[in-house]
Amino acid sequence: MEKFKKIFMIVLLVLLTVGLMVFVPYDSIRNLVQKSGPWGAVVYILLFTILPIGFFPVPALALIGGVSFGLVKGSIYTVVGASMNCLLMFELSRKIGHDYVVKMINEKFSEKNRDRILNAPDSKLFTLLFICRLIPIIPYNLINYGFGLTNISLSKYMFASVLGIIPGTLVYLNLGDKVLNVGSKEFYQAIILVVGLTVVSLIFAKIIDKKDKEKQKDLK
Repeated sequence: MEKFKKIFMIVLLVLLTVGLMVFVPYDSIRNLVQKSGPWGAVVYILLFTILPIGFFPVPALALIGGVSFGLVKGSIYTVVGASMNCLLMFELSRKIGHDYVVKMINEKFSEKNRDRILNAPDSKLFTLLFICRLIPIIPYNLINYGFGLTNISLSKYMFASVLGIIPGTLVYLNLGDKVLNVGSKEFYQAIILVVGLTVVSLIFAKIIDKKDKEKQKDLK
């Protein structure tokens, strides 16, 4: 019975996600959120919880949050929705879709990045997850699924995820807040912040990677 419930839930979630992605384009999602009145925040949080399961682009959702709610409220709603989604995808990967996730990770991750996550020492998983969350070019969805295959505890996973999500959330929500003023000074500043976050996070990752290699050489 328990196994049947799990299968039912995953099928329901997948069907719901696919249906939303196929039949509800970006503009329609934005309109749905903005026309939901006092329920707009709830609708947005639920969409952020569910849509990324099927690889709906998270930055697009964040932009919708910025346009619909502004920087402050949009950031709060996005962090809540993203946190719920992180938990959901992590549990799906670890408890239900292990074999499927392994196959997907093998197909979508380079061998280097795959080994970096799946073969990382347990003591480094927290730091590694935090760094991955900071880098916008690493698919958010793959991080959720991938770390479900590791030995990281749920509490550490959620803590590192929320910490790592906040900088990107603020940057993308700020862009969404300014996207209606294309060509303005504030809009170009928002673009620069997105680029800056990507560059800084990549540099940070390089520094960590270099230190790890130096430690490995010292051990030899």
